[in-house]
Amino acid sequence: MKTCLTAALLFLLQCTLQAGPLDKKILEIAAAPGLKNASWGLSVKDAVSGKVVAEHNPRLNLVPASILKVFVTAAALDKLGPERTFTTELFYDGAISNGFLNGNLYITGGGDPSLGSQLIKDSPPLEEVYKSWAAALKAAGIKVINGAVVGDGSEFESVQPGSWAWEDIGNYYAAQPSALTVNDGLYKLYLRPSGDLGAPAAVLRTEPFIEGLKFENYIKTGPRGSGDNSYIYAFPGQSNAVLRGTIPQGPEEFPIKGALPDPALFVAQSFGSYLLRNGINANKRPYAGAPPTGTELKSIKQTLSRPLKDVVRVTNKRSFNLYAELLLRHLGGGKADAGLAAVRAYVAESGTDVSELDLVDACGLSTRDEAKAETFTDVLRAVYKKKYFTEFYDSLVYPGDQDATGHLRTMGKTTPLEKNLRLKSGSLNGVRSYTGYLKTRKGRTLVFTSIMNNYSAPGTSLDKVHEALLLELYKNN
Repeated sequence: MKTCLTAALLFLLQCTLQAGPLDKKILEIAAAPGLKNASWGLSVKDAVSGKVVAEHNPRLNLVPASILKVFVTAAALDKLGPERTFTTELFYDGAISNGFLNGNLYITGGGDPSLGSQLIKDSPPLEEVYKSWAAALKAAGIKVINGAVVGDGSEFESVQPGSWAWEDIGNYYAAQPSALTVNDGLYKLYLRPSGDLGAPAAVLRTEPFIEGLKFENYIKTGPRGSGDNSYIYAFPGQSNAVLRGTIPQGPEEFPIKGALPDPALFVAQSFGSYLLRNGINANKRPYAGAPPTGTELKSIKQTLSRPLKDVVRVTNKRSFNLYAELLLRHLGGGKADAGLAAVRAYVAESGTDVSELDLVDACGLSTRDEAKAETFTDVLRAVYKKKYFTEFYDSLVYPGDQDATGHLRTMGKTTPLEKNLRLKSGSLNGVRSYTGYLKTRKGRTLVFTSIMNNYSAPGTSLDKVHEALLLELYKNN
């Protein structure tokens, strides 16, 4: 019995502590107030040799949050290629005669994240996309559509995972991954805060306008500087939303962001309105759906996306959930489960153990995702040797990165990390995670992953903790 207990203690000690100059720093972090009762997995390896530099519970199953995006973005670069593009196509059925299209106009989505995007560089605004589509109709001689404008997003399974929180559904970061996605899947809802603390805020408008969308508003006015603490509760496909929470006093107007309730229907409605303003009328109401089986379709216009590498860049730098979910479906032939299987297979190709890897989504929004810190380190080590490493590396955030959002923009700034660190972070309630590459003072490249769950320390303080740890790794390697 004593021998077994000694062996178990030795095993735990090996998992917790690696010999070397980082011993004290790692133990101090693990024992710090707000962290000592948390679950922490740390894995640091040399990118070339794979030699372990530092570890702390590297094979503990943990909720990873948004660092999960590195799996799907790396897999997409590997399986689809950095220059891959996606096509949105306009079709019609029936016939064109004397300026009349006697049939429907179908806008068929091919899963282009950049269509009318405000985030992806060099993506034409939605107004310009619509202008080019309208010009194609006029060039084909169409002046009147004796039918409907139809938005077809049927190529992708667009249902969100059931484990996503109810308070998230309806907000932009939980948008439906429709094959016909425009405007980054979101709209802005403008509200006017009251001059009185705790008084109701008024709903003003949405941009863009969404036909039929109605709000039951319970949002109150919070203190100045308190930020956006509001939520849009809305089920996909429904036109009624409930607003709760607070927005701060001060500004004349305050925008919050919601998810388009039906992306394909929005495209049909908004393009139909654009056509009407530009002299082309459709006689039937726009709707969302696929052409009936067996319908003979004629192509009238194709719109190509930006290259996949541009999508990956925004996905990782801005931690944009919708793009990760769209890439997942591209990997799975339109199906979420098949995409998850493809990502899992890609992770296994790195040589890491995936027997306990539990993937529910691609973006890390679900608290049911579980992975080991070492798994991320091993995948990033494998990527380091791939031909698409440059595109992947460039998609990660560096200190002072103007293309990034959130807390990472200042982490490591004005320190040696500024020119030597690239990382992806993740955060949920009680979850903070980091993974990436560090070039050390001695010229080595390290791959690191740190995942913390169930801590009670302020989340912002963990950036400082990891900044200090990364500086220690930089100086001593």
